[in-house]
Amino acid sequence: MKALEGIRVLDLTHALAGPFCTYHLGLLGADVVKVERPGVGDDFRAFVREPGWSVGSAFAAVNAGKRSITVDLKTAGGKELIRRLAAVSDVMVENQRPGALAEMGLGHEDLRALNPALITCTVSGFGQGGEMADWPAYDHTIQAISGMAWTGDASDVPSQGRGFSIDCFSGYVAHSAILSALVRRGRTGQGQHLDVAMLDATALLMGVGLVRQMISGDRISATQAVVQDRPTVGPFRTRDGWLWLSGNFQNHWEALCRVLKADDLLADPRFQTPTARLEHKEALRAELSQRIAPHDAADLEVALMESGAPAAKVRTTREMLEMPVMRERGMLQDSQTPDGMPITLMNAGFVADADGPSLGGRLPGLGEHTEQVLGELGYAPQDIQDLRAAGAI
Repeated sequence: MKALEGIRVLDLTHALAGPFCTYHLGLLGADVVKVERPGVGDDFRAFVREPGWSVGSAFAAVNAGKRSITVDLKTAGGKELIRRLAAVSDVMVENQRPGALAEMGLGHEDLRALNPALITCTVSGFGQGGEMADWPAYDHTIQAISGMAWTGDASDVPSQGRGFSIDCFSGYVAHSAILSALVRRGRTGQGQHLDVAMLDATALLMGVGLVRQMISGDRISATQAVVQDRPTVGPFRTRDGWLWLSGNFQNHWEALCRVLKADDLLADPRFQTPTARLEHKEALRAELSQRIAPHDAADLEVALMESGAPAAKVRTTREMLEMPVMRERGMLQDSQTPDGMPITLMNAGFVADADGPSLGGRLPGLGEHTEQVLGELGYAPQDIQDLRAAGAI
């Protein structure tokens, strides 16, 4: 039995941060009922859609395994449907504009009045209250306002961090908060409201760097590596690409020299201690560059790793996804688009020895499960037909 089997999630999210949260709840077994606009769907269904694909890649990445229903929240019938869903749900997640659902009588306080055990989670740029609550927020907006885009040099052009996704990390913070609320509810029987802000999540992601900033002053980017200017840390050219050395400690340095057959560097007084190597970093980098350049990156990676010297070939994302370990650990999940095209998606990022995370189904078509879900709520076929005629679903 998966951890969240039997848990129903009312998913009022769109775009990326909210759906990322509910996708990961679904991987743990939750029944996620995704509410979308009739005829339109989630904003990201068609966003950055490749030619020949029925859905955009961003939508595909975070919505498989959910049940899709279409509801017009501005209609009386649509509002009543959401209330009936909330009454039988365990969790409600939304990332609409702060206050938007409350204006329709569907805010977290309204829904918890119907179901006191309901856990509600809102995801927004800056939280649900305060002078910044109504500000619009996108991933790069938050990277800029948080200091993540700052390079550490006032003369440099700010840069959106490659590999960072504040949207996704904010969704994962929301997922974590919901798990904590479910544990609390199991002990108290009480629901809880969770207010997740992208700015807060970004500060959490930069946590080590921010503490260093508070100690040392605002002198370098909080997203730079903890180790600064160490000549045995960083990228070096090989014969067929880049190799990233991570030689942080003395034993790493010694192993590196053994693999490179560089006993002369070990004996050189300029390089015998971390302090000495830092004082002569330009000379050492030149020596290492010359000795690393003739090697194949993959071969040198294996030799260094097996010797205890951390180093990695700088791969493309495709090369990483093709590494056998990704399949061996179940990190890649095979799925399908609504029209049957095969697609590979990411799993939850951890391995369990029993009942681990996995997809519960393919990507849903827009409104594919509307009649099924409404039937579970007690709507008769004629009721459903009437709601369609009124434009509520």
